[in-house]
Amino acid sequence: MVLPKTIYPPSPLDPLLLLPIPENLPISPQSDLDPLLDVIQSHIKHSPFDGKEKIENEEIPITVLTSSIRQITRKSQILLNKSRNGVAESRNKLDLVDEDLRSLEYELTRVRDEIKKCSEYAPAYEEMELPSVEEYLAQAEESALNALPSKDSEEYDHELTIARLEYELKEIEKREIELNQITKERDNLIKIKKEIKMKFDAVDVHLGGFSRSANAVASKLKDVAELPITQISIESPLPTSESITMTST
Repeated sequence: MVLPKTIYPPSPLDPLLLLPIPENLPISPQSDLDPLLDVIQSHIKHSPFDGKEKIENEEIPITVLTSSIRQITRKSQILLNKSRNGVAESRNKLDLVDEDLRSLEYELTRVRDEIKKCSEYAPAYEEMELPSVEEYLAQAEESALNALPSKDSEEYDHELTIARLEYELKEIEKREIELNQITKERDNLIKIKKEIKMKFDAVDVHLGGFSRSANAVASKLKDVAELPITQISIESPLPTSESITMTST
């Protein structure tokens, strides 16, 4: 059997690449590789392609050497396949770890942003006109004061601020109720004012008519007063109340 001089890369369809990986891996063939390499080199030196005669009575036949090569190749391929699988699994694990790391960095960035917002946050109640601590303690109910922790507690200031806010909220609700009541009273007064104005306008119309009638009567009386007494007795009698009423109408 003639050994090849050139060894090409394995084909993707090579059965050796598809070998199943056993549970118990074979030992490394590195220890058997050097002696086999020496024997193969000896056979190559006495190859018929070199123009030399073949050595008679060879100690190791070429078929045995090729069988050893196949065994070493098989063991090496199994170990290589195992290494490739290990590399693929490690790469998958690395991808998962990298994904988790990116997620963690993203969450860390968000947490830092939220911490920054919290550190820069200005509570809205600081801008409110809350009653002072002394005023609250003097005006608050006994039940609210008993609910506060002791002054030596770390939560005292926080709970006191919450109690002051609740007290101010109750006061605002009371003022809103009073405002609603005052608004209703104002609406009723506006309604009554409109009714009074309507009645006043009606009375004003009647007074206007009465004023015109009175002016007409006064004008007639003035005309009668300017006539001579003899002319009045001859030409026309003095106006009576009925004639004045008819004239005004």
